Amino acid sequence: MKKMQDMPSRRTKESPLCYLITGIMALACFLPFWIVFAASISDEMEIVNKGFSLLPRKATLETYRFIIGQKGSMLWRAYGISFLSVIAGTVYSVAVMSLFAWATAQKKEDFRFANALSFFAWFTMIFSGGLLPWYILCTKYYGLQNNLWALILPYGMNVFYMFVLKSNFKAVPAELVEAAKIDGASDARIFVSVALPLSKVGLVSVILFMALQYWNDFYLSLYLITKTDLYTLQKLLYNMMSNISALLTNSSLQSVTTHIVLPSNTARMAMTMFTVLPVLVFYPFAQKYFVKGITVGAVKG
Repeated sequence: MKKMQDMPSRRTKESPLCYLITGIMALACFLPFWIVFAASISDEMEIVNKGFSLLPRKATLETYRFIIGQKGSMLWRAYGISFLSVIAGTVYSVAVMSLFAWATAQKKEDFRFANALSFFAWFTMIFSGGLLPWYILCTKYYGLQNNLWALILPYGMNVFYMFVLKSNFKAVPAELVEAAKIDGASDARIFVSVALPLSKVGLVSVILFMALQYWNDFYLSLYLITKTDLYTLQKLLYNMMSNISALLTNSSLQSVTTHIVLPSNTARMAMTMFTVLPVLVFYPFAQKYFVKGITVGAVKG
């Protein structure tokens, strides 16, 4: 009884330490982002001569004006392409993974191929055919080149997230499923009306992870897209940075650019801000689902 009474006071003593450690870790995570922001609104020559700092050096928006002035229309188009691929790709991939996970979560007497499909998915996660066969398959046989489908379809199945959903579906009480079957519900109705609502925590976490994967993706646009009208934000910013680096290293242009200061360092930081800003705005409203969904999948798997 005495030990039970001592527990609240012990927690009270430990709480300030926990808050302090959490605060230090949060500050350590926030500090690089702040340095990037400060550098993005600093003068280029100040960064070159004095390096990065916590406070902006001769604060200016010249780098942002340079980027928007040079590639303004392409930048907004790339934003649109990225948002379109995130929305359509997330809906498509989550639908594919949810249906596959629900099928593999069934008992053997209900669906005899459940274990075989689960093993097939696991096997493809461990062994891969390589980049070249994947590229030939996408471009030659599927026609995924220089079109929006090339930014969406290749990420239709993520086996790890599929197993997370499978663990959530297995946690659905069998009594509810049996009751729905007795009431005459079809398999599709059980999936939509029973399984999905009861697995919404894991489902939302997978949605968030897939949205981030599509947003941060660079390889699909690098391998499958050559038309500038279909550049995603990541590919456009990479090309802009490559062009600036080429101008700085090209000996034939050095005499022309002698009196021109190209914002190489500050441009990198500004491009990082362009990429991170949408995630930074969206993440605080959804971060609780990241931990919750993965925890449910891990404990009840």
